[in-house]
Amino acid sequence: MGDMDSFAAKFYFVPRYFSGGFKRKLARDLFQAKIGYSVDYYLSLSFGIASICFVFSLAVLSVSLEYLPFSILVFVITFFSMTGYPGLKKKKRARGIEKELPNCLRLIGIHLNIGLSFEQSLKSACSNSVLGSELKHVIKNIDNGSSVQEAFGALANRIDSVFVKRAVAQLIASYEKGGSGETLKKLADEQESIIRARLKEYNGKMTVYSLLFIAISAVFPAIFQAYMMVGSSFLDMGITPSQAFLMPVLVFPIANIALFLFVRWKSP
Repeated sequence: MGDMDSFAAKFYFVPRYFSGGFKRKLARDLFQAKIGYSVDYYLSLSFGIASICFVFSLAVLSVSLEYLPFSILVFVITFFSMTGYPGLKKKKRARGIEKELPNCLRLIGIHLNIGLSFEQSLKSACSNSVLGSELKHVIKNIDNGSSVQEAFGALANRIDSVFVKRAVAQLIASYEKGGSGETLKKLADEQESIIRARLKEYNGKMTVYSLLFIAISAVFPAIFQAYMMVGSSFLDMGITPSQAFLMPVLVFPIANIALFLFVRWKSP
């Protein structure tokens, strides 16, 4: 960790060139993704790693200015992939918590209906999961003197999810009014219907993703090879050796990897 810190320290001039809005958004993404880095440190680290990728790609491609645009593209993609990663991770984390929330709300509602106190019902819903650890954190804050409203408000701020905020509001209302758990059960049923709709939509899109994967893997390379043969032989199109090398060896595989990662992150 010390080596990483000293490496990032070399690029601490970088954060000053970014707007306050960009840094505030990244800070919130880092917080909600549970990545324990400061904004300045993460920006400096991202810039440093992107710089290494730039130099490495230029070195692999024989340190020729002909390949400079490609190396710049590698730098840009690496930097913005790293700064965009916390936002993707916080959304993935929120989706995972949303999947666990219906059963949790239903369990709390059942325990409230059989006469257990709110605190007992909340403790009974804790499990060894992401949501369970968050609820344990809420209980710990309450035991340390925070109000139920403050503890659940902190939970809502840690998770980027509208449904979690709705669930938190309903849990606070159940605590304050001492009502039954029927409203929590209805909210759980509503969330389950949303999850089923997401699954159905994702399954429909998988056909398109599969066709696109086949096109990038086989169709586009074949078209490029045909274009290269016809263009160089009959149409006098100048195709440089670097283009003939980069497209099948780097561009198409990178496109496939990007599509795979996109499909993985979009999975509900």
